[in-house]
Amino acid sequence: MMLKKQCFVHLLFMGMLLFLNGCQSSPKTIYYWDDYQENLYNYTQSDKTGHAEQIQSLEHIIEKAKSANKPVPPGLHAHLGLLYSTVGKKDKAFEHFEAEKLLFPESKSFIDFIEQKYQGH
Repeated sequence: MMLKKQCFVHLLFMGMLLFLNGCQSSPKTIYYWDDYQENLYNYTQSDKTGHAEQIQSLEHIIEKAKSANKPVPPGLHAHLGLLYSTVGKKDKAFEHFEAEKLLFPESKSFIDFIEQKYQGH
């Protein structure tokens, strides 16, 4: 009886270790997110950070993604293009709009619409 109880406790302990080991590993993602979500939130909060800081942050995320050999998430290049267009750097804006279309072809219609809007500015 004592042997069965020890075996049960041992199995229970091993099961708990396996469960906890599974919980500690973080999920792997396809894209390199870094602090893009925070940057996107700050874009909606006009008093948090300026456009120049947001541009710098997004450019930094792109560089870190290249270093990690992972793609940036959908929308990052479009967001960066919008920021560049806001500060008057039209060439850089369209460069990032084109990068968004290249990386995410499903966004082509929307990005084309945005590009048409900014052609006149």
